[in-house]
Amino acid sequence: MYDATTNCEVGYFVARQRKRVNKQQSHQPYDSALKGLMGSHAAEIIPQFIPGAQVETEENSEIERESIRADLVYQIQYMGKPHILNMELQTGSDSEMADRMLQYHVELYLDYHLPVLSVILYLFETSMPKPPFQEMSVEKALLTLEYQVIAVWKLEAEEYMRRKIVSMYTFLPAMKGVTTSLLLQAVHEMEKEYTRYQFGRHLIRFMRILQRSTSISEQDKQYTMEELSMQYDSLIDDNPDVQKRISKGEQRGKVQGLQEMALIAVKGDYPDLAELAQERIGRIQKLESLRELIRLIYKAPDEKTVRWLLDTIQ
Repeated sequence: MYDATTNCEVGYFVARQRKRVNKQQSHQPYDSALKGLMGSHAAEIIPQFIPGAQVETEENSEIERESIRADLVYQIQYMGKPHILNMELQTGSDSEMADRMLQYHVELYLDYHLPVLSVILYLFETSMPKPPFQEMSVEKALLTLEYQVIAVWKLEAEEYMRRKIVSMYTFLPAMKGVTTSLLLQAVHEMEKEYTRYQFGRHLIRFMRILQRSTSISEQDKQYTMEELSMQYDSLIDDNPDVQKRISKGEQRGKVQGLQEMALIAVKGDYPDLAELAQERIGRIQKLESLRELIRLIYKAPDEKTVRWLLDTIQ
């Protein structure tokens, strides 16, 4: 028998899930960039955001209980006491964010039976929930959840430059008070701090955040991106895989090196496209086309755009 109420409920659920998936895809490049950065430098970065916190271990068990999926979970010492830290990385508004923080908080507490610090890190300017979360019954609060909201765009870029906290430099393009000279100086210091490979990964994340930043004028952003793109091109040329093949005098080797880099670019942020990328990138034989594809993949705003690039570039 047809049940209109049930049908409406199913339709509402599907619409919510579709909306969530679309939102996740649009945020995916930034989420991946931040997760990659936190994966390498969590122990240095987290105390900057949460004074008094020291990372012990990363629980690489992104919680998945049907629809539950926390971003980053760490066992930490906070003010000398063991805690669990749940850090959610957000690049846009989400009306359900506070609800999800409650969901993750309860799940983590039941898993570890330790106090849970819940933090939302917002990279770009957007509307944010106002803590605490409260479940109200008439005028009585049945449940209250305290969580912390960090807005990166309100942080002073010069402060981190002055203190030489290089692990935080990738966040600089989204911070307050950034200029072209400050960003280029930061990149110069990053280049001296990291290996060539590490610097390449940081530069990609840096450029991706800069591309969407509203903390700098469009004119200055364009100039900075052009300067950084030249450095990125030199990184491609200096890539060990590319150099190894070039040293053998193989034109085909150059193509293979760039094909590998393009595949890495896709798999790093869009693993669902790995099989398609393997097929399409293998067909591209022009060096300039491969260079352009790599550049565009790292600049792409979402998975749909990358799929289109793979379908169209020759």
